Amino acid sequence: MVDYKKYYSKFKEDLRTTAGRNVLTFLVFLVISTIFWFLMALNDEIQKDYKVPLRLEEFPKNMTIISGNVPTVSVTIKDKGSALAKFAWGAKPVLKLRYDQFSRPSDYHLLLNEAQLNSALRGIFGTSASIVAVRPDSLHLYYTTNPGIPVKVIVDADITTLPQYEAFGAPKISTDSVLLYSNQKERLQIKELTTAPISLSRLSDTTTVEVSILVPEGMKAVPSTVKVTFPIEPLVTKTRKLKIEPVNVPGGIRLIPFPAIVEATYLLPKSTYSAANSSLRATVDYNDITSGKQTIPVRLSGVPPYYQSARLATPEVEFLIEQE
Repeated sequence: MVDYKKYYSKFKEDLRTTAGRNVLTFLVFLVISTIFWFLMALNDEIQKDYKVPLRLEEFPKNMTIISGNVPTVSVTIKDKGSALAKFAWGAKPVLKLRYDQFSRPSDYHLLLNEAQLNSALRGIFGTSASIVAVRPDSLHLYYTTNPGIPVKVIVDADITTLPQYEAFGAPKISTDSVLLYSNQKERLQIKELTTAPISLSRLSDTTTVEVSILVPEGMKAVPSTVKVTFPIEPLVTKTRKLKIEPVNVPGGIRLIPFPAIVEATYLLPKSTYSAANSSLRATVDYNDITSGKQTIPVRLSGVPPYYQSARLATPEVEFLIEQE
């Protein structure tokens, strides 16, 4: 256990020495000089850049901004350090605008010109602040009071996987429809929207991406982005015994294959390994019989699209023709 009393007693003894008093005097003057430097720095004029987010207030509930995301204003301010200190110590500048501060509300266009924007920024930073630059120098927002129209979302994707993996199943989307807002009459004819093209390669695990929705100019989708999940599964090998079925055999004749059972081997997604698949068939076609040849090819059919490298252990079998 640390003996703090012992260290404290030693510290007091050290302060009574000449070296200890010199160190203490140095520290006192260092603190005093730091305070004076800080006070002088606060009186100096400095220039700083700020990102000021725009917050819209007191807007009608049926109004939807369709000109994109509400912008962030970049502003360069010159003022005394004491005036800007509050922003350095945690307070964040936010540009709050009310609906009635905008001009031209009658044509679905809200405009805050350069003079209005500078005035609003001075309300944040104070009248003593000098505005060096503002980007953008004015704000243009377009809106609609029309209700949103539900529109289906289609995923536009091109994906590939590593060998021994497969994209199994349709992509899963966070929402299958969005609300489309616009002042244009053409919005009524739009039944579906597509995502921005998604291109992924060499996937080996289920992957989720966030992608924007493509909308015609002058329109806005809410939400404007969706999350798309591509289920990726490892492929496993499965072997199954199939009874060989003769097909296209004329009446009065029996086509008997030897052997009557053949093994089929294929790759399939792991989650489907235990699922039964009755569509898989092994067949021999009477029309494939060649004169003088004692074997006939065996064909594999009914293979699901998500099976890969399906093959038969015995591609040809012997056969016997009997009269019924």
